[in-house]
Parts: sequence; C-alpha cells; structure tokens
Amino acid sequence: MITPEKIEKLFWVLLVCWFLLRSLLLGCQYVGDTDPGALEEDLKYFSLSDVDAGREYALRGFWFKTLYGALFVFVLVFLVRSGFMSGIWQKISSLTGEGFFRSDLAFIVAFLLLIQVLSFPSAIYFGHFRETAAGFANIGAGDWLLKHLKSVVVGVGFETAGIMLLLSVMRWFPGRWPVVLPLAMGSFALAVTILAPVVITPLFYNQQPLEPGPFRERLLDMAAKAGMKVEEIFVIDESRYSRHTNAYFTGIGRFRRIVLYDNLIKSHTPDEAALIFAHEAGHWRHNHVAWGLTLGALGLLAAGFVYQLLFPAMAQVGWFGLGEVASAKNLPFMMILVTLLQLFVAPVESQISQLMERQADRVALELTGLRDVYRDAQIRLARDNRSDLIPHPFRVFWLYSHPPAVERIKAAF
Repeated sequence: MITPEKIEKLFWVLLVCWFLLRSLLLGCQYVGDTDPGALEEDLKYFSLSDVDAGREYALRGFWFKTLYGALFVFVLVFLVRSGFMSGIWQKISSLTGEGFFRSDLAFIVAFLLLIQVLSFPSAIYFGHFRETAAGFANIGAGDWLLKHLKSVVVGVGFETAGIMLLLSVMRWFPGRWPVVLPLAMGSFALAVTILAPVVITPLFYNQQPLEPGPFRERLLDMAAKAGMKVEEIFVIDESRYSRHTNAYFTGIGRFRRIVLYDNLIKSHTPDEAALIFAHEAGHWRHNHVAWGLTLGALGLLAAGFVYQLLFPAMAQVGWFGLGEVASAKNLPFMMILVTLLQLFVAPVESQISQLMERQADRVALELTGLRDVYRDAQIRLARDNRSDLIPHPFRVFWLYSHPPAVERIKAAF
C-alpha cells in the first residue's frame, strides 16, 4: 500500500541518490578519461594544446557549478518545506481572488520569475563571464543582460502558456487526463517548433536567406539528394554575440528549415560548411524532430499515469504544499521532483540523441563522400568550440547529446 510516510521517505531517498549521482558525474568531468589510450587517440588528430584548451574550458567554473547546482535544489526544497511557497500562494490568492485565470496564472508567473532570479548567478557566470574569459563573447555585460532579459520574457511567456494548458487539460478531463495530456502538450510543442524559426529567432537575430551563388546552389542540390523540400537556407548573425560556430535543423513538415551561423561560413571552407549542412540534412531525412516529439509524448503519457497513481498519497504529505491535482500550487514541489528525476532519465535521452547524431553523420558522408573533409571539419569544430577531447566515458554515456569528437572523426574511416 502506498502511504504518505512511504512517499516522504522515497522523496528523501531520491534526493540523496540525486546528490550522489550528480557528485559522481561531476567527479567524472573533473578527472576526464584517465585511460592513456584515449589521449594517444586524441593526439592523432589534435595537439596537446588543443586537449589542454578543451579541458580548461570544460572545467572553467567547475566548483561554482558544483556548489551552485546543489544549492539551487536545496534552496527550492527549503522554500517548499518551510511553507514559504504556500505563503506566496495564499498571498496571491488573497490579492487576485480565487480563479484559475487569476490566482493560478499569477502564481505560475511569480514562481517562474523566482526561478529566473535564483538562476541568474549561474546564467551570467556561464553565459557571459566564462564566455568572455574564454574569448568567445563578442558583447559586453550590458548587451548580454538585455539579451538575457529578452530570453527571460520569451521563456516565461511560453512556459506559462504550456503550464496553463497542462493544468487546463487536467481540469477538463478528470480521470482521463493522462491519455489526453500527451496529445495536448505534443500539439503545443509542435506549435512552438513551427513558430520558433519565424517568430522567436527574429527577436534575437537578423535572419537572412543565404546569398545566391555556387555555395547556395551546392547546398540546395545536396538538400534535393537528401529528399528535402527546401526553397531557402537561412543564415543568422551569431557573430554579433559570440565566436561559436554551428548549424541547426528546426521545424517539421513544410515548416522545416536549416539555419547556419554566419561564423560557420566565415571560419570554415565551403566543403566543410557543406558537410555540416549535410549533417543537418541527415536530421531532416530521418525526421528527428517528429521522433523527438513522439518520444516526448510517450514519456509524458507514462509520467501522467505514475503521477495520477501517486498523487493521493503525495497530497497527504503536508510540507509538499500540494493542493488539488490540477492546481498551480503544486508547481514548486513538482519543479523539485522533475529536476531530480531528469538526472535519472538523462541516459535514455542521451543515447537516443547520440543515435540520431550518428545517423545524421552517416547521411552527411553519404551525400558528400568527402571523408577527409569531414574529418577536418570535425577537428575544426572541436578546436573552435574547445570541446573536451578526453571526457570520461560514463559521463559521455549518461549526459552527452553528441558522440565525442574523436568518435565522430573515426566514423569517416
């Protein structure tokens, strides 16, 4: 029988296990891969200074991240356990009056803004100071702050809409919401995926079609070989913010598009840039965005049934501060729970993502046949972005969204 006492004990066990697992993963990051063979393999493609630069960048701010990440979770637990968040809920309810589109909405916005405040030291350290010290940043603190504030407004807006939709479905379909919720949230995620390149990206970047010429025609021809129906390739001015190089694939159906950083075009040869484009075409060919949305919906379906099963007992643990099953009052505790559980499901997401990246790499080699250029492009990307060239294998397995640089290089042989 599931009792409140068992649920509370399970929470504390989960918190301790999270702390131990996180400490293990951070320890793995700190020591890296100690196998001498790993370094020998790296030195076939990189210099020792490249390896040192990658390690230095990976470990910059290590102790700050170690302490701050744990402190963030413990502060959230304290705010919930002390009754502070319940007090905020009561205060907002007394000011706005009860009602889903008054007290719940106001509490969601207030809580998300509180999370942004708690996250700000980490955001400015890793988003600006670390990037500046590493030589990647092209903007000062003032411009970074303006960009960050814009990101906060956009992020809180979309997160609020998503949470309100989630709670609405739980209210409208009592008893059946675990089945309906994946459809509703999947549709919301699909809408955001479609809107992102045409609504959100222009808020931060000048997004222009790739200039006509041989390079554009080559990419369009490559897209056609990949079965991509694309009329335009876009370039964003990432150079206004940083020196990082990248390209990405976004959208779904006829709204799919491939976007190149202007830094990529500036710092890579046409062959290298074409290969990186071909990698994104691989994501398109395998329909990875649709697969991601589908797998996310299945995960939400499973989580919904578990939540529905455990909620009656969870609601009886007083300090959890839970209200009705579809109340925004539950958000602080659920935020803690999701944060803890994310680390445990991370390897599932990691391995799926790595599989997709390997598929995209194979398509890039198939479309271009430029194996030597592919190798050089991967070397340049790793060097330009100061990748950790000797990551610990356990950390790679558990957290990495992409295979390590050396593995991707060896795929060309």
